Amino acid sequence: MMLGTERLYNIDAYIKRFDATIIGLNDEGVILDRTSFYPEGGGQAGDTGFINRFRVKDTRFIGDEIVHILEESRRLNVGERVKGEIDWERRYNIMRLHSAAHIMEFFLFKTFGTLRRIGSYVNEVKDRADYEYDGKMSVEALKVVEAETNRFISESHPIVIYLDPSNVNLRIWKCSWMEMPCGGTHVKNTREIGSIRLKRKNPGRGVERVETYLAEPSNTAHERLLNNRTLKEL
Repeated sequence: MMLGTERLYNIDAYIKRFDATIIGLNDEGVILDRTSFYPEGGGQAGDTGFINRFRVKDTRFIGDEIVHILEESRRLNVGERVKGEIDWERRYNIMRLHSAAHIMEFFLFKTFGTLRRIGSYVNEVKDRADYEYDGKMSVEALKVVEAETNRFISESHPIVIYLDPSNVNLRIWKCSWMEMPCGGTHVKNTREIGSIRLKRKNPGRGVERVETYLAEPSNTAHERLLNNRTLKEL
């Protein structure tokens, strides 16, 4: 039976602490009635953190349920009230990288033409995106993409997520004139990203990989965030 979990990360990606009730336990972990932990999916890594004092080492969809994977043997019970806390620094870096990678892709296509993305994954270290491409992306051209991306980021553009009017299950990421479907977590403004650097790799014939890295530590970006808004907690 599908239990269902309220997805707080869709309401506000900045919620880092929350109260919840355990509605299910299985061999993999804990199911809550509400959570701010983002489950791995759509090319974004799952969140880590704590449920009470128990370490959450991953969050995943197992079937239709959001399951919090615990690091140690659990001593929790269905119906128990618990406190959840995501690893905020890790999540915030993922949010910054995810937003930066979307922006980068628009300038990548401007330079190299529209490419077919065949894979992507973002965690707290980097975003990697694989594209069908014959040949080798030049370092000079990628530097142009990097410079244009950083220029756009520095202009402090708002980022919004909204539901597609024709499909309420489809979330749309929008920043200035850029739009694309995305169900992941993102920052509210490009100024939170700081600056990025790009690296090219060749994982196989006919494929080029573009990796996006943050060039600014998370604590600097976090200070910028705190100067502009107050983090919400439920």
